[in-house]
Amino acid sequence: MWLAPRKGLPDALNFTETLFLFGFLSPAGLLSVVQAWRNLFRLIAPDLLVFDSAPTAMLAARGLGIPSLVTGNSFAVPPQVSPLPPYEQSSGVAVPGPRELETEARCVRNANEVLMALGAPPIEHVCELFAAEETLIAGTPELDVYGRGMPERFIGPIGILDKGCAPVWPSVGRRRIFAYLKAHSPNLDDMLAALARLNAATLVVAPGLSSRQIQSFTRPNLRFAQQALRMDCVREECDLAVGHGGAGMVDLILGAGKPLVLLPLQMEQVMTSRRVAEAGCGAWVTATQSSAAFDRVLSHVLEGPEFARQARAYAARNATYSERDALERFVTACERLIVPS
Repeated sequence: MWLAPRKGLPDALNFTETLFLFGFLSPAGLLSVVQAWRNLFRLIAPDLLVFDSAPTAMLAARGLGIPSLVTGNSFAVPPQVSPLPPYEQSSGVAVPGPRELETEARCVRNANEVLMALGAPPIEHVCELFAAEETLIAGTPELDVYGRGMPERFIGPIGILDKGCAPVWPSVGRRRIFAYLKAHSPNLDDMLAALARLNAATLVVAPGLSSRQIQSFTRPNLRFAQQALRMDCVREECDLAVGHGGAGMVDLILGAGKPLVLLPLQMEQVMTSRRVAEAGCGAWVTATQSSAAFDRVLSHVLEGPEFARQARAYAARNATYSERDALERFVTACERLIVPS
């Protein structure tokens, strides 16, 4: 883990600049982390390496000859293009700007300084860090944040649906809303107040929420769940889900054909929220919008039949994906890559 915080950098333009936040801006520090990974590899002597959101470990594995499989959601597996695409991708063919080219060159230079010290083969492009014998993306091509159009790489969502307690919904409210919210969200209070004003039975999971906030917002139509819930029950019983745009929750809810209202807190969630909105399966609001905007968007998606129809259509289009099939394909790929000693 890269523990030293990076300050003074602009908002990341693309995944390459995100790497700068986690060591790739400092060759000396990066070398230390990579050497730690290599020591771990020597200790374990693995027959296969499976990487999920682990670009530094992938750098460390370069040149070792150990088979590898890359997985994760679509954001965590950038496309094999150079330079990596900007997060704020505009329509049409994007022409790399000077900043993208400069950050690409700097990251390659820093990574190669580390690889040279290790006697490992250099890279020519940042995307080579994410190259492996097998790539399996946990999600659907339709929600790929990079829009790469490679359905053969997608195995569908993998999540735990049948663990936890059955949901107990408030008895007041015409419709049912499930909300998964972070306690550190800057406008959590505004969103909770907007949910309380709806004619809907709302069940909220908000880890880290203070007892004061729970008492303040509990209503006959709004209840807080203190334990993990069975998400297979939740998604079947709710009419709408509210969250921050994490790919896991979005995949889970849309897989049941239910619409979403999203309040993203970081870039990965913004990109996922855009894909949901483009598919017509929900809407998203920014952290800077007013509480009135929350009221408007929540009512619009909850009452608008088009959002529910599009969410059901999404579920039907992606019904061929199942967790069982995803896990079987994942395990089969791992077994194929392991070479018997």
